[in-house]
Amino acid sequence: MKKILLASSLFLAVAGYLTPTNLFGFDSAQLQALLSGIDSWNDMRSSEPSATIDLRRANLEDKKLDNADLHNALMIRVRLNGAKLNNANLENARLAFSTMKRTSLKNAILREADLSDADLKNSFAPGADFQGANLSGIDMRFANLKNADLSGTDLQNSRFFEADLSGADLRRANLKGAQLLKQAILNGAMISNNTILPSGQRATSLWASLNNARYTKEAEESPVVIQTERYIPAPHTTEAAERSATQAFESGQPADALSGSKAVKSEHPADEPPVEEAPETLLFEDVGAWNALREKNPGITPDLEAENLEDAGLEGADLKEAAMTGSTMNGAKLDKSDFTGASLASTSWKRASLKETVFRSANLQGADFERAFMKNADLTDADLSGANLRGTRLQGAKLYNADLSNANIYDTDFTGADLRGCNLTGASQIDTIFNGARVSPNTLTPAGEKATRSWAALNGARYIDEEKK
Repeated sequence: MKKILLASSLFLAVAGYLTPTNLFGFDSAQLQALLSGIDSWNDMRSSEPSATIDLRRANLEDKKLDNADLHNALMIRVRLNGAKLNNANLENARLAFSTMKRTSLKNAILREADLSDADLKNSFAPGADFQGANLSGIDMRFANLKNADLSGTDLQNSRFFEADLSGADLRRANLKGAQLLKQAILNGAMISNNTILPSGQRATSLWASLNNARYTKEAEESPVVIQTERYIPAPHTTEAAERSATQAFESGQPADALSGSKAVKSEHPADEPPVEEAPETLLFEDVGAWNALREKNPGITPDLEAENLEDAGLEGADLKEAAMTGSTMNGAKLDKSDFTGASLASTSWKRASLKETVFRSANLQGADFERAFMKNADLTDADLSGANLRGTRLQGAKLYNADLSNANIYDTDFTGADLRGCNLTGASQIDTIFNGARVSPNTLTPAGEKATRSWAALNGARYIDEEKK
């Protein structure tokens, strides 16, 4: 897989279409230009309005980007937590899966932008213009959206707990499946008969009155449903193209001169810009498609080291053999996902939902699972040495032959778990719950001694002879 990606990057780099630095995400030159000064950046955008801006997966946390011209920018999975984008132009920008916690968007323009599945918790966006934007699945909890224009937006399955929508324009907004809208502040918000409520029904004057909103009657229109075309990675180059790229690299000639073909560089921002996207991007856009890709291409090894996946919803994802050392999954929903054989040392999973998740033979050394929910998880043969399992719920989990040496198991719930052959040597045990957990002669207790019937009885566990498993 890495050889294919290398050949692809050589081909594109030699042909003059990109630098190797943007092979797996943002254009580093563009990122540097943006951070060098907004005035010069905006001048560049004015002189080249059709240039493709590629800031995918860029880290722009806490950056001052007020008044920045980012219209049409490709910003999938960009990190904007704490950034300032007041009065910025993000019209038609592609911000799907972006993290924008505490981001300041006062009076920003986001018309027809794609913010599907973005995280805007605690963001500050009074007066922002979201007209016609795809906001499906967006997290707006605790956001300030006073007087924001949300007319004609697709807000299906969004979340609004404690969001301030005072004076916001919600006419023609589709809120079907939205959660906790009644816990939002809707004082003076504009509602019409074309506003679709979480129930799927049209808003009425009574509903508006009960929620302190203003109601207006409009000519009836169909509910807004915005189908934003997902970014799909371009196919890898063919073997012939790879040979041409390699020859070009060795000879110093342009790749198209050796292949006899003339490549065309697009002058327009497109859904598939001339860059090779890391296959992992598909994982965050469509788990089902990602799993199908992995099934057809078992050689793909997910590379997600030091990745920030806080609050991600990746239930059922196939992440076998994934390289994820140092990644953060706090609050993520990963029920029934498969991490068999994955490299997960020094990862953080605080409060994550991991019901029936598979970690067989995974390296979880030093991982932090504080207060994670791991009912019926499969950790057979996993290395959890030095892990933090404080307050973790492991009811019914399979920990057969798992290594929990020197782990923190304060207040850990092992009710009904399979601890046969589990190594608990040196584990910090206070208020640990072993009710009904199965232990065997090969289970090593925190004292480093083999479990006995008396130890099992003292801790409420079940002692099982290994030969009777």
